[in-house]
Amino acid sequence: MRPVTVTVTAGAVTALIAAALVLPAAPASAPGPVPARASAATLQVGSVTLAACETAPRGWCGTVAEPLDRTDPASPTLDVGFEWYPASAAAQGTVVAVDGGPGYGSTASRAAYLALLGPLRAARNLLVFDLRGTGRSQPVSCAALQHSQGSTDTDAFRRAVAACGDQLDHTWKHADGSWIHAAYLFGTANAARDLADVLQRLALPKVDLYGDSYGTWFAQTYASRYPGTLNSVTLDASFEVLGLDPWYASSLTTARAAFGLACQRSAACAAGAPRDPWTAISQLAAQLRTAPVTGTTTNLKGHAVTETVTTATLLDLVADAGFDPAVYQALPAAADAALDRGDTAPLLRLAAQSLAYDNTTPAPPTYSDGLYFAVACTDYPQLFSMGATTAQRARQLQQAVAAQPAGAFAPFTAAEWTGVNAYTNTFTGCLDWPAPVHSDPPITATPPLVPATVPVLVLGGDLDSLTPAAGGARVAGQLGPSARFVTVPNLTHITAMADPARPGQEACGQSLYRQFTADPAALGSLDTSCTARTTPIDTLADYPATLDGVTAATAGAGNQADAAALRAAATGVATVDDALTRYGYLAAGHDSGLRGGSWSASGTDTVSFAFSGTRWVADASTDGTARWDQADGSVTARLTVHRDAGPDVTVTATWNTAAPTPTVTLTGTVTGASLQGTMAQP
Repeated sequence: MRPVTVTVTAGAVTALIAAALVLPAAPASAPGPVPARASAATLQVGSVTLAACETAPRGWCGTVAEPLDRTDPASPTLDVGFEWYPASAAAQGTVVAVDGGPGYGSTASRAAYLALLGPLRAARNLLVFDLRGTGRSQPVSCAALQHSQGSTDTDAFRRAVAACGDQLDHTWKHADGSWIHAAYLFGTANAARDLADVLQRLALPKVDLYGDSYGTWFAQTYASRYPGTLNSVTLDASFEVLGLDPWYASSLTTARAAFGLACQRSAACAAGAPRDPWTAISQLAAQLRTAPVTGTTTNLKGHAVTETVTTATLLDLVADAGFDPAVYQALPAAADAALDRGDTAPLLRLAAQSLAYDNTTPAPPTYSDGLYFAVACTDYPQLFSMGATTAQRARQLQQAVAAQPAGAFAPFTAAEWTGVNAYTNTFTGCLDWPAPVHSDPPITATPPLVPATVPVLVLGGDLDSLTPAAGGARVAGQLGPSARFVTVPNLTHITAMADPARPGQEACGQSLYRQFTADPAALGSLDTSCTARTTPIDTLADYPATLDGVTAATAGAGNQADAAALRAAATGVATVDDALTRYGYLAAGHDSGLRGGSWSASGTDTVSFAFSGTRWVADASTDGTARWDQADGSVTARLTVHRDAGPDVTVTATWNTAAPTPTVTLTGTVTGASLQGTMAQP
C-alpha cells in the first residue's frame, strides 16, 4: 500500500508540538514497577541506557542490536532504534506507536503521536518504534530508487527496484564469507520479533499498541505472535494480512462510492454538479485514452510548468483521493470543466499538485523506498509467483491481466489498473526483485488471532479507498470477538491524527482512540456519537470560467447591489478559499491564481494572505488581503474585485473554516451602493 503522510501546515505542526505537553528534563520513573535511573545525559529503562535525543520535542533515544538473520546464530546485527517519552506524571502504562508506508520512520511522526495521546500523556509513556530498515533503525538507502522520477510502470524503475534488492543481498556476509540474502530479511515477521525483544529489554509491562496504515499490518502480525505483551491494540486504516486480494479491487469499488458520497454530503456539489462524479471521471477516462491533455500550469514552487494528463494520471488521482481530500474536493468539477467546456486549467493544476505532493516521499531516515519494496515484495500477495524467474513472472502477470473480464476495473482496463503507481499497489514493482530463499509469513496463526483478553479497536474512514473500511471490518472479524470496528464518516486514510484544518480541536478519531486507550475494557460501551458530527469535504460543484458562471451570493437585509455585483463578491471569496486549500500543499509561500495573477502567504498559527490581480475566473481579478487564524478557523478577507466589464466591488468577507457548515458573511459597496449578503463557503 502507498506510503502516506498527514498533510499538516506549519501552524498545525506548532499546535501539535504544543499539545504534546512539556516533557521533564530528567524523568525519575518509567512505567509501573520498571526502574528508571536518570542522569543529565542518560536514562536507564530496563537494561537499556537511553541518551537524550537531538530532536524536539525532548525525548530519549535508544537502540538495541537485533540479529539480521535469526536463522544464523552468528548473524551480523542491526541497530533497531526508538524514542522514549516518559509520562509527565505517574505512569500507568506505555503506548507503542508504529508508522506506516511501509518505509516511514515512526520517529519522524513523533509530534503527531504525542499530540494523539493528548491528555493521556500525563499517565502514559510513549515508545515511538522504528521498524528495521527505516528511521533510527539503519535505514535502507538505495540511491537510484530514491532519485527515480516519473512513472513507476517502466523497465527503468523496475531495474532500480531490482538493484535495491541486489544491494541488500550484497551488503552483509555470513561468518564463512558468503553473502547473506537480506532482501527477504526486512519483512514484518522479523520486525515483530525485534519489537518483542526491545519490550523485554526495556522490562515493560503490557503495552497499548497503535499502528496506522502499514502499521496496522505490523500490529496484526505482532498481536498474533505476542498477545501476552499487549494491554490493547488500535488499528487505524487497516488492511488484511490474511486473505488480502492481490488485485485490490475493493479500492476501486470504494473510490466509486466515495466520490459520490463526498458530492452528496456537500450542499454545493449535490445541488450544482452537472453529472454524477463517477460518470464525470468515467467520461474523462475515455476521452484521455485517445486525447491526453497537455498545458501550462503552476507547480507547488510557484513556477510555470508543462503538465500532461493521461488516463494513467487520472488513475493515480483517483487512487490519491483515498488519502488526499483535495482530490475528492476538486477532481469531479475539474473533469466537468474539461468535458463541457474544454477548460483544462483546473485539471492540469490538480494533477501537478497531487502528483507532486502525494507521489513524493522524503529521503532516509524519514522514509526508505528500499524498505517499502523489501516489505512489499516479501509479504504482500502478488499476481505472479515470487519463486519464478523474472521472465516467468512477467508472463504470469500478462496472463492474469488477460483473464480479467471486461469492465472489471471500469472505467480503467485491467492493464491500466496494474499500471497504477507502484507505491499505491505493487502490481509490477516486484517483477524483478530477487527470488526468496525461505518463507517467513507475517501471520502463521488462524482466526481468532488474539485472545479475548486483548481488546482491539479498529478505525476506518468511509472515504478511505487506500485501505477500505470493508477491509477493516474483515480485520476485526479475523482478530476475534474482542475486536470492534468503527467507521468514521467523511475521513480518508488515517482517522485518529489531528485534523490539520482544525488544529487545537479534538478530531473524532482522536476522541475514540483516547477513550479506548484510557479504558480498553470499556470498548463495548465506547461513545461513538462524534461519528455523526464529522465535517463533510467541501466538494466543488464547478470551476466557472467566467463571472456569469459564478453562483451569486444571497442578498441580505439592506442590500442594494445587483446580482452581477453579488457574483463578483462571491468570486472574491472563491479566490481566497482556493488559496486556503492550496496553501497546505505549497513548497513556497507564493502561488499563481487559477487563471492568472498571484498571491502570497506568510505566518504559522495565523496566516496572512496578499492577493494581486488574482484570477479565479477569466474576466475578473482580485486584490486585497486575508487573515486565517488556524487555531480557531476564523477568516477575515478585505478585497476589491475588478471586473473586466463592470465597476469594482469592494467587500469584507468573514467565515470560519472550523464550522460544520461554514457560512460567509459579506459587507461592501459597489459604486456607492451597499452590498450585503451571505453564501456557503465554496
